[in-house]
Amino acid sequence: MIKFFRKIRLGLLTENKFSKYLIYVIGEIILVVIGILIALQINNANEISKQEQKVKNYKNTLITELKADLIRLNQLDTLCHKKQEDINNYLSIFKKPDKEIGEVIHEMDKVNYYGDFFQSIAYTIDDIINTGNLELFNKEIKHAILEFKAIQEFYDINRAEVVQKWVLSDLEFEKVSDMLSFIDHPTSEYKNLNDWRFDLKSEQYRLFNNRALALLRTYYFRTDQNNKMRLSIGKLIIELEKE
Repeated sequence: MIKFFRKIRLGLLTENKFSKYLIYVIGEIILVVIGILIALQINNANEISKQEQKVKNYKNTLITELKADLIRLNQLDTLCHKKQEDINNYLSIFKKPDKEIGEVIHEMDKVNYYGDFFQSIAYTIDDIINTGNLELFNKEIKHAILEFKAIQEFYDINRAEVVQKWVLSDLEFEKVSDMLSFIDHPTSEYKNLNDWRFDLKSEQYRLFNNRALALLRTYYFRTDQNNKMRLSIGKLIIELEKE
């Protein structure tokens, strides 16, 4: 094809038909430009198709991850509510003016720390943000993703402070208690061993109750985090599932 066009140009020059040659050259340039534009359009169409497929893959993966997050949140919430119930039950019993020592000791065994907290497995969000692919999504999805990330980072920052308060109260309690004997459940026959649990006004009880309150705040913090994360995840899933 190139040889064909070259032959035409040489023929026109040989015949000294410059005006026709000039028209021909212009026409050839126009054809080349049209060819380039068509190629660019095809290339752009291919790029758009690739981007659309990338967005679709992101959406599918992210929806799967977020739904797994919701399952995990529900599991942790069930545990948090149970722990809150146990601690509040102990505190309410301790506050009763006619409380029985045996009942107090029995309920205090349920005041314990469970260290598991929510961490999202939606790692696709980090990939979307870090690679600059956030711009591939519409403004509603971008806003929902950034809101999710902001809530996650807020609780990550504040979690350390909440847990630290619990740790400090636990250390204070351990300093004044024989932890080896504390893990054993005492009975009335051991009263002669001067177990502090039979003295409701002991320093150990004061510190144990402080410890229980710090632990309760920890579980309330987790419940608040879980609720906020659940709302944010639900909002993001709705946007991702829109056509």
